[in-house]
Amino acid sequence: MVVRIDPCREHDVEAALVGDALASLERPDAVLRVVWTPGSGDGDSIGFVLVTPLPGGFDEMRARGIELASLQLAIGAATRNESPWLLPGVKSTSYAVNMAAQAEARRRGADDALFLSLEGIALECPTSNVWFVEDGVMHTPGLELGILAGVTRDTLLAAAAEARMDVEEGAYPRTRLAAATEVFTSSSVREVMPVVRIDGAAVGAGRPGPVAAAMQAALRRAAAS
Repeated sequence: MVVRIDPCREHDVEAALVGDALASLERPDAVLRVVWTPGSGDGDSIGFVLVTPLPGGFDEMRARGIELASLQLAIGAATRNESPWLLPGVKSTSYAVNMAAQAEARRRGADDALFLSLEGIALECPTSNVWFVEDGVMHTPGLELGILAGVTRDTLLAAAAEARMDVEEGAYPRTRLAAATEVFTSSSVREVMPVVRIDGAAVGAGRPGPVAAAMQAALRRAAAS
């Protein structure tokens, strides 16, 4: 379903679109995406909902953990944040670079890619945020680096606060992640995915850790509520 929307009614129409999409599902495990476009430029916009089957194998990947391949972007962290035409932090429908990065990661024998700035600062993965645990503290790249402020990211920040676990946001070199006790990624589709290797080297004990498991459980509880 595609509708033209008055900006004042976007929330109501979005709820109706999602409701119609959910009612049409023949199975509960599906991916639902709400897409907004600028429209004609006269103050209206166009919205539509895409429903696709949920890819399989995520539980198995979560149980064994995944490997990331570091891919360097040809720009610095500060440049990325100060150049809005590069669309940092924007979830757009253009996934060309992200898909190419994931293809390169698979070519290298990894499951996903980890974007690094020109200075070697860890940013995010093509379709997920990245986290690491160091001395019992959760760390994640800060939004000032131009990364996507995802809903799942916010959910994990809230879950960590509820569990009284310290969380710090900042600019972290890849070496900090490589030396961490745990590393994991988060996204609305893959959920929390433990990282057990980066560029061929084991992370921590080389197996999924307890913090990733706790965050995955918290995410499932939030989704159920």
